[in-house]
Amino acid sequence: MASAGNKLRTAHQQALAGLTSQNGPPRYADMAAYAARRLRDWFRPGPAQDPTGWPRLKLVSMPALRRTPMAPRRPDQPPRSGRPLSERVIMTWRRLLLVTMAAAQTIFASLYFINLLPHQGERGLEWVIGLLFGALFFWVSIGFWTAIAGSLICLTGIDRFRISRRVPDTLPDGDSRIAMVMPIYNEPVERVFAGLRATMRSVAESALHDRVQYFILSDSTDPRTQLQEEVAWAELIRETGLAGRVHYRRRRHRINRKTGNIADFCRRWGGRYDYMMVLDADSVLQGACLEQLVGILETSPQVGIVQTAPVPANRRTLFARVQQFASRVYSPVFSAGLHYWQLSEAQYWGHNALIRLAPFIKYCGLPRMGRGPLGGAILSHDFVEAAYMRRAGWEVWIAYDLQGSYEEPPPNLIEELIRDRRWCEGNLQHLRLFNTPGLHPAHRAGFLVGAMAYLSAPLWFLFLLATTVQLSIETLIEPAYFPNERVLFPDWPIWQPEQALSLFASTLAILIAPKLLAAGLLAVRGEARSFGGTLALFGSVVTEVLVSSLYAPLRMVAHTGFVCSALLGLKSGWGGQSRDDGSLPWSGAIRLFALPSAIAAAAGGYLWWLSPEYLWWAVPVLGPIVLSMPVAALSGSRRLGRWARCLRLYLTPEETRAPDVLSWTNAEVARQREHSLVHGLEPADAIADPRVWAIHWAMSPDTRSRHARIREQLNQTARQALKSGPHALTPAQWQTLLRDMAALQALTWAVWMRPDTDLTGEWGHRITQRLAARPSTEQATPAQSLPCSSARIAEGCPL
Repeated sequence: MASAGNKLRTAHQQALAGLTSQNGPPRYADMAAYAARRLRDWFRPGPAQDPTGWPRLKLVSMPALRRTPMAPRRPDQPPRSGRPLSERVIMTWRRLLLVTMAAAQTIFASLYFINLLPHQGERGLEWVIGLLFGALFFWVSIGFWTAIAGSLICLTGIDRFRISRRVPDTLPDGDSRIAMVMPIYNEPVERVFAGLRATMRSVAESALHDRVQYFILSDSTDPRTQLQEEVAWAELIRETGLAGRVHYRRRRHRINRKTGNIADFCRRWGGRYDYMMVLDADSVLQGACLEQLVGILETSPQVGIVQTAPVPANRRTLFARVQQFASRVYSPVFSAGLHYWQLSEAQYWGHNALIRLAPFIKYCGLPRMGRGPLGGAILSHDFVEAAYMRRAGWEVWIAYDLQGSYEEPPPNLIEELIRDRRWCEGNLQHLRLFNTPGLHPAHRAGFLVGAMAYLSAPLWFLFLLATTVQLSIETLIEPAYFPNERVLFPDWPIWQPEQALSLFASTLAILIAPKLLAAGLLAVRGEARSFGGTLALFGSVVTEVLVSSLYAPLRMVAHTGFVCSALLGLKSGWGGQSRDDGSLPWSGAIRLFALPSAIAAAAGGYLWWLSPEYLWWAVPVLGPIVLSMPVAALSGSRRLGRWARCLRLYLTPEETRAPDVLSWTNAEVARQREHSLVHGLEPADAIADPRVWAIHWAMSPDTRSRHARIREQLNQTARQALKSGPHALTPAQWQTLLRDMAALQALTWAVWMRPDTDLTGEWGHRITQRLAARPSTEQATPAQSLPCSSARIAEGCPL
């Protein structure tokens, strides 16, 4: 391996020395031509291939433009429902039934709760407590009846409106084109491309293999990630021979975040395709699932979006395994229940869904929300796009029973909360869109439900605070037994702990019953073996309830802070999600929970002084918050995840018998760590590694700043890197340097022509380390399947 690296280094040095112009740096055109030759040699075209396509010198990674306008607009006329009258009556009846049952249950529980208070609701504070209890109970009741409806559907299998009934036996003949779009932002590149390769492999085995185009749409800002993405894409088309069908684009102007990235694709290239499959960076999809989705849209011309129910899988930490188990057991019931109420007015979840592009482009352009709190770009775009699609008369369905759609959960609680902060602000933005003209009532209700997912946290906090204030008043202030002089009997505060305990048990049963129902359904249908057996299944459910009860108060604290920040106009950051499976997030746990932990400990001491009996009621909430820092940090432990697996806890079918696409994903991640140029790649390798240098040169626009002040800053940055080594530059400096090809040319020549490049210095060490570690990619890698035409790559293979 060392000799291969030395051979490559010697050849590169000699080639650069041969380009020297009058004992100085080579001309820019000569350097570009040499980069193209090196890239051609790396792709290794066969003798029958014509290399004359290479004089263009640049890789064209996107197809030809076909611009289509996409702007916020209402339908020209109010749409007419395409559903029969009988179905519309059933939809209305089902939704009224849900609201009626939840409201009746809430009213009964609220009146019962108010009668448990010391003065039975005769004081103003008690009515405030009762209203807070009612709001929270109504939210819980909605989930309970949704699970009941879903359980009935899963148990009986009777669902005349199931969208998967429209899947044809064979895919209709047609020439529809599908764009599989993956927007990414500072994501782990090896995992992103491993999942994409697994999806491509599965699609290649389906009937859609020649109708799908793949798009990696990057908004990454980190120079290390940017360079890794370029190299990963070049390796992908080199090894698969799919140049012209796998595309990569990185935006320089990241307007409106993910929403703007998707919209930009639709405006520039959306007109070339009939359907768009949106994937997240951690999504994996089976080709059979895509076939079924396409079959639904082909046979149902009135359907605009079909959303799958992605299964979280492929994680090993304790937190992730608990989430995977909970989703795998409970989600089928809740997804079926959502379908029961929503029908053709379902929600779009932003990924793992197939979209009909023409109406999406025409009607789903998103407005900006103006200034102030909850302003700016719409963050939770998916609910809004589904509402706009339905407003235009197109149906939106959830295919809750389709198999083969996967994603990865966050590896720990801190990463989940970082994601939740963005979702919180986005869901609260929906309240500003509630009165948008023309929206279907079901989608207005969806906006409220989405906002309540986070507003329930501050409501819970206010409920706890109000009950504590009530207890303080009753304990510290002497009661007025005769507040009115003309009353015959005194006003005695009445405490009823037995009835309070029964209400607590009833509420707990409403929360836990759906989980037991879901596990019971699996046992009845004989599926418990995939979860480790009946005993392991119910043991996992019980321990999952205990673990979730530890996390719930922590989520309440964090979500309360997120809601307050959003309402005060404090914007959430837009950072790439960490997908490091196994690191313990101690710093994030301390930063997020140090203050709440201290406040909870002080509150516990106050309650002990005030009323030791009441403290025991508060322990389930205060206890986890006091221990929040170790609880949150240890959620990312792989060791605890392994121990749970040894005890047969939280097993899922994806662990006991992994689907092909997940096995392929894991195998591809391992292969890339051994053979890919991406592994361990740093910004300095755009200079230290000749192959990476050629790829970056061929994929970068010909940008050369001619402004004198900027030119001098670039020269100073290059001199600093040359003198102090590659680690002396900050990420921002590397980003500026890699963007300017003239500066990169000068630094490349200076580094490789230095006398100590072969022997000493940081640059020499980096070159030796890099070429010794990754020489084998000069030969075909094990994943290579088809020869790659250099002419096709240079031409960009427009469709």
